Amino acid sequence: MRGLLLVACAAAFQAPAPRLSSALVRRATCTPAEANQVVNLAKQAIGRDAGVKDALGALQRVENILGSGSPAPGAVAVSFSASFRRQGNPFKLAFGKEAGTTKVANRGSNVSQIKARADGGKLVSCSIQMDGGWGRTINVRC
Repeated sequence: MRGLLLVACAAAFQAPAPRLSSALVRRATCTPAEANQVVNLAKQAIGRDAGVKDALGALQRVENILGSGSPAPGAVAVSFSASFRRQGNPFKLAFGKEAGTTKVANRGSNVSQIKARADGGKLVSCSIQMDGGWGRTINVRC
């Protein structure tokens, strides 16, 4: 009786048989050329948006691509980081060799994460996370 109970319990806890899907599974990858195309589209949109320039400054360069993929057929999503530089107000130097000349204060650069998505070669969405997602997020007009 005890042996029969052990066999029944062992049969109850067997892993289910793997099921094969009838549909083909599409991998969520994209080529580096597709990712670069989305990055270029995002750079153009950021350059056109005056609100981004007011908040972050001018886009200097793309630092690196953090990730890319294809969430849907024909769509490419890319996450990358870029540096922005903002300049301050002009001021006149009062002392030194360059006294009387006007200089512009430099506020340094800010590295932000950007998420962009294109569908069919057209930019659908683009957002800039100023503090790595912990602070403000700016939506870019596409």
